[in-house]
Amino acid sequence: MTTAAREASLRPFGKPSRTWWLAIIALSGVVLTGIAAWVIQLRSGMGVAGYNDHAFWAIYIADVITFIGVSYGGAVVSAILRLTGATWRAPLTRLAEGTAVVTVLIGSALIIPHIGNPALLWELLARPNLSAPVFWDFVAVMTYTFASIVFFALPLVPDMAVLHKGHAKRLGKPRATLYATVSKGWVGAPRQRRVLAGALGLVSIMIIPLAVSVHSVLAWAFATTSRPWWHESIWAPQFVVAALYSGVALVILVVAGFRRGYHLEGLIHERHFIRLGFILATFSAGYLYFTFADLIPGAYVGDPSTAAVFQKLLTGDLALYFWMFAVFGGLLPLLLVAIPRTRNTKGMVTAAIFVVPMMWLKRILMVTAPGAYDTVTGAFGAYHFTWIPIAITVAATAAIPLLLMVLFRVVPLLSIDEIEEIDEMEEMEGLEKSVAAHPRTEPSEPASHDEKLVGATSRSHRAAGATGVLLLVALLSMLGVSAAAPAKAATSPSAPAITLTGAEAGGAVQLTAKLISPNGLPRDKANVAFQLLTKEFGAQGHLVPIGSATSDTTGVATLTYQPTVTGKHEFFVTTTAAAGAKATGSGTTVEVTVAKSAYHPAPAKPLAGVGKVLVGVLFTIVASIWLTLGAQVVRVRRVTRGVQQTTISSA
Repeated sequence: MTTAAREASLRPFGKPSRTWWLAIIALSGVVLTGIAAWVIQLRSGMGVAGYNDHAFWAIYIADVITFIGVSYGGAVVSAILRLTGATWRAPLTRLAEGTAVVTVLIGSALIIPHIGNPALLWELLARPNLSAPVFWDFVAVMTYTFASIVFFALPLVPDMAVLHKGHAKRLGKPRATLYATVSKGWVGAPRQRRVLAGALGLVSIMIIPLAVSVHSVLAWAFATTSRPWWHESIWAPQFVVAALYSGVALVILVVAGFRRGYHLEGLIHERHFIRLGFILATFSAGYLYFTFADLIPGAYVGDPSTAAVFQKLLTGDLALYFWMFAVFGGLLPLLLVAIPRTRNTKGMVTAAIFVVPMMWLKRILMVTAPGAYDTVTGAFGAYHFTWIPIAITVAATAAIPLLLMVLFRVVPLLSIDEIEEIDEMEEMEGLEKSVAAHPRTEPSEPASHDEKLVGATSRSHRAAGATGVLLLVALLSMLGVSAAAPAKAATSPSAPAITLTGAEAGGAVQLTAKLISPNGLPRDKANVAFQLLTKEFGAQGHLVPIGSATSDTTGVATLTYQPTVTGKHEFFVTTTAAAGAKATGSGTTVEVTVAKSAYHPAPAKPLAGVGKVLVGVLFTIVASIWLTLGAQVVRVRRVTRGVQQTTISSA
């Protein structure tokens, strides 16, 4: 495998094929189209992207969540496999870590079209709001980006040394110069390997909580906003699992693409895809659980605003897209891994192809459905996709393979040093097969083991898989039951006539509603809703609920309203005395001469002082992380040059 790894890493450095150039040109054209669309948006405003007063967050923030999220799959999975000593990771780590770096850079860049005016980024730094989750999300993303670059760059040192020493002519002059500069002094001495392994182990430990923190803080940017379905404590772990789920799927696609493009079948086997598929299935089951654990309590409680969003999502005009995600983005990938017949390379790639776009679709639904809900009127606004955000989103998607193809024309495609180290370990242990067939960290397999049978299961495993599928179906059924509308009692649809009068007294407005039944008698025990017409939210005016009351035995319902401004006030009242009956209403105008401001200074928060201390603690933690990451780079460079100087002195 050692020779194969070196040869495979040199393949991208040869003369590009016609197919490679066609792909580069096509992808570059798509990216340039997206940049042109962004320039048009800068000149014309966010309106050309479909944004309006009822849709202030939409496709761009969903793009940011998706692209930054998929980077975690490469970084975290590689870090976990490195920490657990899973030797089968070796042919995958460079591709996974490269994917993490590229996607986090693209996701960070998508913040710019989301905020509209790029100058606002300077405002974020120059005048930060230290109590805003958005600021801390920016800090977390930048820290995670730096950690991802360090995690990707450190293992390049020995690989560049190997290729420069033995294959300098095939590298070409620019690459040879770069490799000589980066790997200068690396001879593979035991001390150098110990320092590099320690640095990578430390960065692996750090990158996991960093990845969790980024998506947690991003989830809190939603959860701390008082909008239906966003204000949920479960969103932080749900965002983290979603990021890992979609990230592993993208790693499968990237590995499959480069495996086929550079003929890496001798190094990346079917079992690598199956093991990634097991990880994918784990996150699939976890995310399905979080999805319905999020929806079921809200549907059961039936808060009006949340119920309106869930009705739109589960049975309304967004239902088709939500259930597409549930089936194609959750259940189907799980089945492709669970069924032995589809547990192969094609099955895992197919599962990943479903997961990546469906997880983007789920983020769109999470953003647009609550974002378009008008908390004042209880109605939904509309967000219309235009070609501008679609072009920018497609350009960002095309930038992933484009940057990866360019990146691996510069740096080695495979982690040569890791593969060679594993080969040496396997030879010392007396194993006859290569590391790709028998990883050191896995249980030993019988001598008659057939590689084609990897992933085969017994009857008990098949039964367990079937049981899991049945449990998911039962969970979906429970959701359907909980989302069903409650039965309504059969009552008379007749509604009473209603009149409304109002008068100012003592700085307050006394509103009186009189209800008369169709038979001419007063209507008691009827619920009456009082509303105020205001033009604060638009020239046409909106009815704002100000309270409700129940009519007494004389058919009278009263409400006292404290006006906040003077002038003419238009009040309205409605009632529906029976389920299914058409509401009746009435209105009146009252001239208000005395008003009282509704503003009251908020009382001091009990832990306000702790917040100031917490800011200092967080900045200290962030600074220490940056210093620690930088120190690992310095350690590796220092030990490389130190060993070289020692060798020269000894000579």
